[in-house]
Amino acid sequence: MVEQKVGSDAFRIEYRPNISENVLFNDVVSYLGEYRFNLQKYCYDLTFKDGKLRDPHREESMESLAEKAIERKFWEGKSSVREKAEKEGFTSLDVQLNLTKDGNTIVWASPPGPKEEGYGDYGFIFVGEVSGQDLTEKKLRMTAIRVENPSIAQFNKAWHLLTGEIIENKIPEEFLRAPRVLNEKLEEGYIDALLGISFDFKPKKEEKEKFLKIIQEMNPLLKDFINLVRFGVDNEKIKALNVLENYALKLKNDYQNNTENLIYIRGENDLRIRDMVGDFGHKPSVIRGSCGNSSNISNLLTKGSILNSLIENQQWFACPKCSYRADGPVGNQCPGCGLTKEEYAQESGISCD
Repeated sequence: MVEQKVGSDAFRIEYRPNISENVLFNDVVSYLGEYRFNLQKYCYDLTFKDGKLRDPHREESMESLAEKAIERKFWEGKSSVREKAEKEGFTSLDVQLNLTKDGNTIVWASPPGPKEEGYGDYGFIFVGEVSGQDLTEKKLRMTAIRVENPSIAQFNKAWHLLTGEIIENKIPEEFLRAPRVLNEKLEEGYIDALLGISFDFKPKKEEKEKFLKIIQEMNPLLKDFINLVRFGVDNEKIKALNVLENYALKLKNDYQNNTENLIYIRGENDLRIRDMVGDFGHKPSVIRGSCGNSSNISNLLTKGSILNSLIENQQWFACPKCSYRADGPVGNQCPGCGLTKEEYAQESGISCD
């Protein structure tokens, strides 16, 4: 079954109209942070409620969102090996988090996938602190830490230093299946030092400040983009995403060339996407990331490598046998003609593994 989709490989823009503005804002900011600014660290929040790890802005559990990603990959005829491993990881975390206390630390590793599938030359170490728990939920403050040009051997070493466990993993999925909750608090400086021993990692403390200034400058455009994604037509959404990416790259270049003062003298409060399409609406450069290529039109589900940005987007499936179309996950069987995943795999030779 073929899914019709709009956006980039790393960022889908077929959100439902009733999607929360906070969800959209967090998703696009995390996308820009990873794919266009190469942020070394990105912080975000998760909650643990009713026995499940959740994005605080979404109702569904992370495990459920991972299952949707697996289904989506199947109907696209693409491997879902990583998504299945991530789902196992979320299931494992759900069990471990039942026993956590304030100050406990989550550690999860995500080496990059195959380059032939569009993955970049970087992976992530995710570190989270459990805090503010009450009788109904636990709050988790997560940090995604980017490591450049990593090897599996380096991830094994980092894992040993962070958790005390000696492992000899061979493939990325072994890490994705096995997050850990430690009964201790790991300070940021200590984590940075361990990553410096394991990888080519040097903290960039000024990076976050520059990124936040640029996001503040882009705030009117972000609000405009959110409105277009919720209520606009496909062509408007594509152009709007192009504008955001290209303008973000321009502001990034301004900072790198020591012209950041320009940001505060242009009167940007009146910026609107429709006025910038002519200069910034062109297709941006293609980049590789932790979730595959970022190239407009044909895309995969993005997580932006940020655990909480599994995107709750609208899906459209076309059955290859009866052309039935559905606007959501169809499970194991086409509602129109009854074609199952197994039958489709046998007929087409395409398996999600």
